[in-house]
Amino acid sequence: MSKVVWDMDPGIDDALALLLALKSPEIQILGISTVAGNAPVEMTSANARRVLEYMSVTNIPVAMGAAMPLNHPLVDALNHHGSDGLGQCGLPPPRLPLHPAKAWDFIAQLISDAPGEITLVATGPLTNIAYAFKLHPELPRLLARLVLMGGAYGLTPYGKENQTPFAEFNIWQDPEAANIVLNSGADIYAVGLDVSMNPAACLNSQHLEQLKSGHTPAACLAAQLAEYVIERQGHCELHDPLALALLLDASLFDFISVPVEVVTGNGWDRGITYVLPSDSYQLSTASSQLIHVAAAVDAPRFLELFLSRILRTLNNTSCHSEPCALCHSEREKRPKNLAQDRLREESRPFAIAQGGKETTSILEE
Repeated sequence: MSKVVWDMDPGIDDALALLLALKSPEIQILGISTVAGNAPVEMTSANARRVLEYMSVTNIPVAMGAAMPLNHPLVDALNHHGSDGLGQCGLPPPRLPLHPAKAWDFIAQLISDAPGEITLVATGPLTNIAYAFKLHPELPRLLARLVLMGGAYGLTPYGKENQTPFAEFNIWQDPEAANIVLNSGADIYAVGLDVSMNPAACLNSQHLEQLKSGHTPAACLAAQLAEYVIERQGHCELHDPLALALLLDASLFDFISVPVEVVTGNGWDRGITYVLPSDSYQLSTASSQLIHVAAAVDAPRFLELFLSRILRTLNNTSCHSEPCALCHSEREKRPKNLAQDRLREESRPFAIAQGGKETTSILEE
C-alpha cells in the first residue's frame, strides 16, 4: 500500500482523481493540502472537503496552502471548471474544519513522521511543495518519491500546451516553484500533457453513459463532473487521474529519465519544460537531475482501470439508478465502502502544530 500525502487544487480532474483514490484500497491518503490554481485557494480547500464529505470520508485532514504563486498573480481556470470549481455540481459547503497548520508544515510533518515511506502527489501548481522544500530542506531525501501532474515535454504529438501555445497550466502558473521542485533532488515522476492529452486516454460520451448507468456515489459525482466538460468540449481529459494511476499500476506507463529545464519569469516562453539533450549536463553536478517523464500510456487499460474503480460497488454501496442530483438526503444513509473503512482503520492521530513559518521573501535568495 502506498502512503500518500497529496497537494491539489480541485478542480474537476483533481476531484475525479480523488474519487479514484478513494475507490482504490492500494492507497492510504494521510493528508491533503490545497493550493491556488484551478480556483482560488479558499475554493480549492472547500472543494477537497466537499468531495471527501460526499464520499463519507471524515478522517483525512485538509490543510490550506498558498493563495498565489511565488512571483506572479493567480490566473485561475474557473472558465473551464465552472464557477464553483467543480462543474457546478451542487455539492453542499463543507462542514469539516480545515487543519490549522500551514500546508508546507503539514506536508513536512507527515513526511518526517514516516521517512522513506511517503509518496508525495502533486496535481496542482507546485507552490506549496516549493515552500515545503525550502523551509524544510531535508524533505526531498525523506520521500519515497514525488509524483506530479505537470509539464509538456514534446515527447509525443500531444506534449505541447494547454495554457499558452507552449506551456502546461500547473507549471506555467508557478514556474519558479516548479524550478525549485524539479531541482530538489527528490525522485520525481512527471505525468504531463504528452500522455494526458492523448484522445485515447480521455472520457467521451460513451464513457459518460457508462458513468451515468453506475450505482455508486463515486459514479454519480464523476458523471456530473465529466458531463460538465464533455458538454463544452466533446471530451474530458483525465490529467490528474492519470498521475494517480501511476500508484495503482505503474505498468500502464513508459517513462524516460531526462534532465528538464523550466523557463521562469513572465516572457512568452514562461512555463515551458525543455527536455535537455543528453550531452548538456553532467550527472555529478548539483544543478541537474534526471526526471522520470511519462512518454507513453496504455490508454485503453487506463480507462478500464478508471471506470471499473469508479463503477465498482463495494460493501453494497449504491446510489440512485437514475442520473442523480448528488443524492444529498441519501448520503447519510449509505454504508461506507471497503476502501474508506481501510483508510479509517489505518489513520492515525495528527499532531501538527498550528500555524507555520513566515514565508514572506523566504524563497528570495
